[in-house]
Amino acid sequence: MTPALLLLARHGETDWNRERRAQGHTDIPLNDEGRRQARELALRLRSFEIHALVASDLSRAAETARIVGDAIGLSPVLSPAWREIGLGALEGREGTHRQFGELVTAAARQAAPLAEGAETFAAFEARILSGYERLARGHAGRTVCVVSHGGTLKTLIAHLVGLPAERIERLSLRANAGLSVVDFRHGRPQLTMINDTRHLEGPWTS
Repeated sequence: MTPALLLLARHGETDWNRERRAQGHTDIPLNDEGRRQARELALRLRSFEIHALVASDLSRAAETARIVGDAIGLSPVLSPAWREIGLGALEGREGTHRQFGELVTAAARQAAPLAEGAETFAAFEARILSGYERLARGHAGRTVCVVSHGGTLKTLIAHLVGLPAERIERLSLRANAGLSVVDFRHGRPQLTMINDTRHLEGPWTS
């Protein structure tokens, strides 16, 4: 029970993205550049026939999804299953990337949480996969779009293509409003695009 195409979009930019602060579950809205990015992403996604649109309930992803939904005629279904990893005491801090490297990669390499109040990678991955399984059962053979966060989408992609969690650093979804595509139409999931941002470079034409 799989979709035909899985479109995975990272949310637009926030001020904390620009300041390189760890966001996690902290509910930071899009900034003006993030809204522009979401509009450009929406124009690109109009070239697909999308049957379902789901998103993280955190406002940076939810607002991106609403902008996309307005363009493609769908209302996004919001769920905490698609949130970024909770980072507890690290949220809002600058310099976490210098201390830990890429945060989801760091979390995947240890059993304990990265900080007080943070999620373990095992709990993070379990809720993502539970959300994906519900989505796949409800929309088998169709095109679905998930608007979420870099760590969330990277973790889902790694699972789908059989990349062990401890090697997750081989995937990069750093660009805001990037688009990744997993194609299931040839019998097994194939990653055909990752974090592509060509739509941000000018008016998108399919």
